[in-house]
Amino acid sequence: MLIDASQSQLLLSLVPKALLLTSLLVPPTGLGCQLFLAEHRSGRPLGQLALDPVRPAADLAFTHSVLGTPVLDRYVWRAGPLGWRAHLVEERFEGEGYGLPSSAGPGEALVRDGKGWRLYLDRLVDPLVVAPLPAQSMRLVMQDNTEILLGSLSQQSVEIRVQHCPNPE
Repeated sequence: MLIDASQSQLLLSLVPKALLLTSLLVPPTGLGCQLFLAEHRSGRPLGQLALDPVRPAADLAFTHSVLGTPVLDRYVWRAGPLGWRAHLVEERFEGEGYGLPSSAGPGEALVRDGKGWRLYLDRLVDPLVVAPLPAQSMRLVMQDNTEILLGSLSQQSVEIRVQHCPNPE
């Protein structure tokens, strides 16, 4: 079977994606602090990624479903009596209305940031479950700037949680 130049380019462009997905799906050899991804309803594992055990954090970047503008939600995980739980600590966005914050609540700060806004807050999100709709191009962005397109892992809702992180003393 012969492949032409355009097919060859397509295959080469898929290699990094295949390697990334393979690295997500291969169980880690050590049980360090990890971000664990699973289908929400079935619990089917989708992958795990190494986290900073001192300050586990990751971002969710996506396109606003109505405005078509970028949104970035920053999460940190904190240990407590009920285990490690996600906290939304910052939301960056452009535009107004359609579910976007228009003012800061108690203990929050809404700050102008160029064309957009930053909302600083501390909101518990437990469990952290997202629906990776294709039009939103939802990406998990790790602290090393690795990005994973969640819709490439599953068309179902994805639960994001930490596991094997040491409890702070």
